[in-house]
Amino acid sequence: MFLFLWLIAIMPYIKHPLWDRQIGAGMTVNKAIGGACLLYAMVYLARRRGGVPRFFQTPQSVLMMIFIGIATLSFFTKGESIGYINPMFMYASSVLLFFLTFVVVDSFKRLYWCLMAAIGGVGFASLYMIREWQKGIVQWSGNFRPGWIVGDSNYFTVAALVTLPLAFELMMISEKRWQKVYSLGCLCLTMLAIMLGASRGGFLGIVVGLGYLVFRSQRRRRNLAVISIVIVPFLIFAPNSPVRRLIHPVVGDTASVQKHLIGWKAGLNMIAHNPLTGVGLGSYKLKVAQYDTTGEVRREPHVAHNAYLEIAAEMGIPAFILYLVFMASAFFSLGRTRKRALRNDALELAAVVTGMQAALLGVWVAIFFVSAEYTRLFWFLLILTMVVPPLVPARRKPAQQLPLEQQPELVPEGFQIGEALVELR
Repeated sequence: MFLFLWLIAIMPYIKHPLWDRQIGAGMTVNKAIGGACLLYAMVYLARRRGGVPRFFQTPQSVLMMIFIGIATLSFFTKGESIGYINPMFMYASSVLLFFLTFVVVDSFKRLYWCLMAAIGGVGFASLYMIREWQKGIVQWSGNFRPGWIVGDSNYFTVAALVTLPLAFELMMISEKRWQKVYSLGCLCLTMLAIMLGASRGGFLGIVVGLGYLVFRSQRRRRNLAVISIVIVPFLIFAPNSPVRRLIHPVVGDTASVQKHLIGWKAGLNMIAHNPLTGVGLGSYKLKVAQYDTTGEVRREPHVAHNAYLEIAAEMGIPAFILYLVFMASAFFSLGRTRKRALRNDALELAAVVTGMQAALLGVWVAIFFVSAEYTRLFWFLLILTMVVPPLVPARRKPAQQLPLEQQPELVPEGFQIGEALVELR
């Protein structure tokens, strides 16, 4: 289990000097850890109570495999790959992660520790962002936006949006002090790193995601007050922030918006000329200049800066619609799981599922402004939506209806959730 938690914790990194180091032909440390996790999962599966998990019991799991199948066909018939992100490798690793997560995460206890690993991984990655900003402002002035080891600031923010709502929920439901401090500390570090990265699309995602948490809460005023206490100081006192870029954009910010709009027009032209099958997975950057009518994109061809546009342009409108249905299915599946958890008094699981819904909403807003559809933590979150339905406990009969010898012992008033989560199977 430790290897799997380790794999989750290093997901935010894209160019880490250790985790992405080459240790052989086509092999990195990150891939080696994934291979070790696969061996562990196979051993655990042989000993797993309940037998082989039902991998395709949710609609989104089926839709995910169909979508990846279309992506594979697109890549090998029309696609190409340039840059440090190979889309086909990312989809293949998502299939592997799908198998690993289904096998390993078979209890709320294990789900809890996976979320703690993800939150801690993003929190520690935030330290890299903060340190890069400290070094960058010396050379590039106060408007410098960090991002290298974790990708650029936009990609980091998408990964952070996965963990922010979950960190808030775990902070609120945990009774152990160290758990609250851990979640709050990671939350604050992540917020500071997001502010320094100053991603405007990411900030809109934060507003939507955390706003959903408040909307779903039974104690809305309290949760709104807690979120405001945590976030507002960063918006006011951070030396760089997305709010400042929105309200007082500098020349570079305005130019960035214009480049985005020009690139989006070229992408829409690409879709209009290739509506059914697209130009091929991974080919957007190579071919976008052919569909540019302004001449601006030809000088500096770039990604779409919009995950939805890039998917439609590379794989066609049918694949894009399938992608949207896949996303919606994941969200509504979580809604059904949340209702079942509340009916069966699984309040901690219901809170976690609400945080997952908020994370999905936040990411969906953010990737409208950045081509971050391959973000590993985002795919991990999508896979967790398929894993959590079986974790809802069955409703028990009231104790008074059971024979005396079968009645469960009352849980002491001082029981704490951490005591049930410390020991890993």
